[in-house]
Amino acid sequence: MNEFYTFFAQAYWWLSLLGGLHCLALAIYIRFFYHADGNQQLLASFLSLIALYFLTGMLNRDNTPIPIHVLFNIINPIYFLLMPLLYLYCKRSLEQRFEPIGFSIHYWPSIFTLFIAVIDVVLRADLQKNPIWIQSEIILHRINIDISHWGILLPLLLSIQTCGYFIALWFLFRRYKQPKQDTLNAPLANLRLIRFRWLFSLTLAMLLNWLIRVFVVVIPFYLGDSLSILSNALPRLSLLLSIYLLAVYGLKQITRTAYLKGHLAAPSTSATTSQPGELLTPEEFNFLQHLQDESNETSDKSVESKHNAKN
Repeated sequence: MNEFYTFFAQAYWWLSLLGGLHCLALAIYIRFFYHADGNQQLLASFLSLIALYFLTGMLNRDNTPIPIHVLFNIINPIYFLLMPLLYLYCKRSLEQRFEPIGFSIHYWPSIFTLFIAVIDVVLRADLQKNPIWIQSEIILHRINIDISHWGILLPLLLSIQTCGYFIALWFLFRRYKQPKQDTLNAPLANLRLIRFRWLFSLTLAMLLNWLIRVFVVVIPFYLGDSLSILSNALPRLSLLLSIYLLAVYGLKQITRTAYLKGHLAAPSTSATTSQPGELLTPEEFNFLQHLQDESNETSDKSVESKHNAKN
């Protein structure tokens, strides 16, 4: 039994390391090397948070300098940025807006929960004799915040936020859904359809992984069941497979986009080499003119030879 536990523990550790490094490498490539538009920064930040989620699987009670539950209470508020980044990336990509976004209002829940988490760490420390601790306890008691239960509330608040953003994304995709009849002729409409399908696939993959995590980790956590290594590894395994599939699908869509952009640029290239209304390029016109001159010279010589023969 101990051998199986050791095997799954090592597999879980390597899965976390592999997923974290791959997502981090993909985020660095999109952020610094793949220059498509300004919204790629949002996608890179989104992948960086997923890399952080993978790498936290390598933490345990033996390799953390502080108690692991305190460390996760500090890390968990950062995940409140995950769904806002996905929503902003989809929304701005569909609206074709590329200006810098700055500090959005969507980031405020993460800042607020991080502030509460820091207070939680301070209150859990051995500072009962410190006046700061007494003053903070009085303030929190006045605003009716039970800081001792904050670590239990964090997963629930994160699930509520995630559910709300998925609903907002659903309405967003319904508003920007491309009609099928407009995508058969115009290459520009095909580009919009490719972008829409990529964003919808990314959102659908995140939705499926979130549901897996809810049913495998969150619900058993609130029911009081003990979470095994398999329960923690299954969401990470499904997320890693989703990242690989999304990378392959994204590469395919990038290839199709490049082909369509080249097709759109082809008419403008030919327009620069020929005048409007012309069917032939200047080189083709000169070649036909040369053939016509040669045929005229041949016909003149034949007429002159016939005239000499009559004389």
